[in-house]
Amino acid sequence: MEPFDLVVIGAGAAGLAAATTAAEMGARVAVAEAGPLGGLSVNRGCVPKKTLVTSGRVHRLVRDAGTFGTVGGEVRLDWDAVVQRQHRVVDQLRPTAADLEKRGIRVVVGVARFTDPHIVEVDGRPLGAERFVIAAGSEPAILEIPGRERCITSDQLLFLPAFPTSLTFVGGGPVALELAGAFADFGSRVTVLARDAEVLPGVDPDVARHLRKRMEERGVTFRLQTAVRRLAPVAGGVRIEFDSAGMANELTSSQVCAAVGRRFHPRTIGAARIGLEMGRLGLRTSPYLCTSVPHIYAAGDAAGNRQLTPVAEHEGRIAAVNALRGDVERADEAVIPQVIFTTPEVATVGLAYGEAPAQGLHPAVARQDARGSHNGVATAEDAGYFKLVFDQDTQRLIGAQMVSPAAAELIQLCALAIRSRVPATVVAGQLAAHPSHGERLLKTFGPEPPVVSRVTQSAGVVESRP
Repeated sequence: MEPFDLVVIGAGAAGLAAATTAAEMGARVAVAEAGPLGGLSVNRGCVPKKTLVTSGRVHRLVRDAGTFGTVGGEVRLDWDAVVQRQHRVVDQLRPTAADLEKRGIRVVVGVARFTDPHIVEVDGRPLGAERFVIAAGSEPAILEIPGRERCITSDQLLFLPAFPTSLTFVGGGPVALELAGAFADFGSRVTVLARDAEVLPGVDPDVARHLRKRMEERGVTFRLQTAVRRLAPVAGGVRIEFDSAGMANELTSSQVCAAVGRRFHPRTIGAARIGLEMGRLGLRTSPYLCTSVPHIYAAGDAAGNRQLTPVAEHEGRIAAVNALRGDVERADEAVIPQVIFTTPEVATVGLAYGEAPAQGLHPAVARQDARGSHNGVATAEDAGYFKLVFDQDTQRLIGAQMVSPAAAELIQLCALAIRSRVPATVVAGQLAAHPSHGERLLKTFGPEPPVVSRVTQSAGVVESRP
């Protein structure tokens, strides 16, 4: 049996960060991975999804080119070319075993399972280590309803062999909305069945509502407060039986995709055999990412915290450091931006209004509807909504949520403002480029610090200005 200082299970964002960090610290490290290197983000998540969303936007732009004064011929969707481009991009960005070996990381291909607290077996090959980091990723949640075999997951939808003329999503979260917008741009008839009163339950309702309205304008149909009861085969597709707002209903779609979240499954690594305990979405971990077994740490989706690539990389590094040096660093996820690549984009960072009092803060909210801005009208991207949360005592930004075609870039400014702890007036005093999406965001910081003028108890929102 080959001994190592650290064995990492999984070669996604968290696992690669852990293995690279350990190697840089001089440890003898191995990483075990059964699938392609790069994990979910590169192979079945962020990269192919962003590629698909971009292809959809280009298709819509070409289709609407006459509005801008460019007249071409017939616009035709070449779905095979779309899928082939996804594969090319993934192949280009996927790390290789040779890259890792050059860094001193041993790559072992196969399924890793614990046979002993200090031994994992990778397709029959034992690897021993003093410390382990579990970064085995997650799997899509499966609908527990009759006919669920008629439903595909987002993993399968990203490389779908044939274009669906109609497509129904079960779930109203980030993945469902990102892919719903992309397929609507391609021309599919898209319906979203969401169980909650509003889409994106992790986002403030007014921000989510603004996005939903913009997506409805682009052709996506939403059914809220909906519970799917049964899927059944019909000619050319699937019949979906559901209850919406207490009333039975049904629709037929050529394809149905379940996008109801992801979860780490401990059976894949033999967790029960060595006493690893589960939390809500992943393994139970301490603030130092240590599991219930003291020499085993977890990171990324396996740790069950925020399912984001930057979080996975952050946790992977910390898990490796703590595993090798003792619990010296806590995971800090307070100021990590999250972006949902819908059309337009949604981004969040920091605290929502309702979370601030628990931190001992006195929040005030500033909102800005960016529709009608010079830049939005000129670029035909006239959609935008900014909601900023300030601490009344210090006049500092503590949270931000927004809908904007440039949300992925603008949220970085908000993250920097939170981390640097500057007063809102400092940011408000910065002159903005004109015309730009950032103009309206900067205006939301000022011109004066937010002052509470009214409290809406039922909504739980303090308004600082209209």
